This record gives sequence, C-alpha cells and structure tokens, in this order.
Amino acid sequence: MKDQAYDLRNLIKNENDNGFQVITITSGKGGVGKTSFTVNLASCLQSLGKKVLILDADLALANIDIMLDEKPLYNLGHVLTGEKNINEIIYTSKSGIKFIPASSGVEELANLTKQQQLFILNSLKDIYYDFDYMFIDTSAGIHETVVNFCLAADKTVVVTTPDPTAIADAYALSRILSKHKPETMELGLMVNVVSSAEEGEKIYKGMDSILKKFTGNGIEFYGYLRKDNNLIKSVRDRKILYQINPKSKYSQDILTFANFLISGKRKSPEVNFWKEYLIIG
Repeated sequence: MKDQAYDLRNLIKNENDNGFQVITITSGKGGVGKTSFTVNLASCLQSLGKKVLILDADLALANIDIMLDEKPLYNLGHVLTGEKNINEIIYTSKSGIKFIPASSGVEELANLTKQQQLFILNSLKDIYYDFDYMFIDTSAGIHETVVNFCLAADKTVVVTTPDPTAIADAYALSRILSKHKPETMELGLMVNVVSSAEEGEKIYKGMDSILKKFTGNGIEFYGYLRKDNNLIKSVRDRKILYQINPKSKYSQDILTFANFLISGKRKSPEVNFWKEYLIIG
C-alpha cells in the first residue's frame, strides 16, 4: 500500500513548487456532507481569487455533477478507455466551478487497478499548473483506491459528524492513514453538523487522543461546520450555499477553513490555534 501511494504522490507533486496543493476530502462513512463541503469550499476559495479544480474520485457513485446541477457527457471512464483526454473532460459549471466528473453505476470504476490509478493521476500533469488547489473528493470507506488518493495528497480532510457510527468509521480510516502517511502529508479532521464549537472540539480531542494511543500519530483539528438548515435547502435546490448565502453559519465556517488554507500555516496541536481563523463565534 505504501509503495503505491508514494508512486501516486510523486506523480501529483508540482516540480516547480508554485504553491499548488492537492487536498483530498474523504470520510469513513457516507452521508456526512463530504461533497457539500468540497463544493462550498471550492466556491469560497474562488471568491477569494483562487483557482480550484475538483476531481470527482467517487468513481462509481459520482455526485459532484449532481451537486453542481450539471449533466456532463464524458467522464473519467472515457479517459481510461482512451476516448477522451483529461483536458477534454474538464467542465465549468454554471456556478463557475471547474470539475472532472466520474461516472455513476459503473462497476469497473469501483475497483481501479494500480495502473489505472497511476494513469488517471499521471494524466493530470498537463492541467495542474493552471490551478492553486485540486480537491479530490473520494468515496467513503477504506478501499485501497480511497486510501491511496488520500496518501498522495498534501492534505487529507477526514469529514465526520457527531453520529457515533460516523465517528467510528472516521477513526478507522484515520487510523489507517495515520499509520501509513508520509511525513509531509497533513491529516486533519473536520466535524460537520455540530451544534457548537465545543461539540466539534470534544469530538476532535477524543479522536486525536485515541489515535496517538494506538498509532503514535495524532490528527490535526481542521474545525467544525455548524448545523444549518440553509444547507439542506440549498442541496435540494442544487444551489451552492456559499454563493447564495455567504453570511449563513455554514458559509462562515467554510470561510474560516478557506482562510486557514490560504494562510499556508501548519496547524498547532492546540485546538485554540483554530480560533485565530474564526470569522464568527
């Protein structure tokens, strides 16, 4: 597993070191708001002048296109078959977000070989340099493809909710990543659908403590996303909440994390470090 991930990592690193970052967004359990987080964060960063590309790496059950209310004709499956090259399947949504779509309901894409993983990431070389960030939105779980996409990134964001099953699955995934990650890859936790900052911090502290106990490595605190009924409605309407209501609680929490990313700082083990970036309480 390590060798495969390092091969992938070497392929996506920018030799010119122009600040380009690959950020994988993942989760142990489905339904925790991972894709909503990805899309809203991309929108927020674009509003701050950053160029962002989303790679939908939920290869067999893709939904970035659904979230963006788009129906692309071609996807990564067509790249793997040689029908299209990667540049021909980069779409710009009506919201202005650029994305590379995957497919839905295609069994073969659920179990990519190492060679197929390498082929996809190798094909990205031609398009990196036009972007500040590439987000890799993975499927949920601990499949080898998910783990390798995570280990290949500069930062991996594990999204969970306060639900006990979501926390347990986030821990299982984080434990694997913590054991195998290269020193230069940062692993962080984002707690979604919390009622307060204290709830998010409590969940983080618990996971960080148990990871240190069993792996010797902790996890960074990437913050929290407060429960916001505006988000539920925006998803149903296929709208991006950050674009239609940037003052909402969820949007403000997204902005907090975006400011952290732009700062370029490595996070402190202390939870209080996060408060440097808080926009509102």
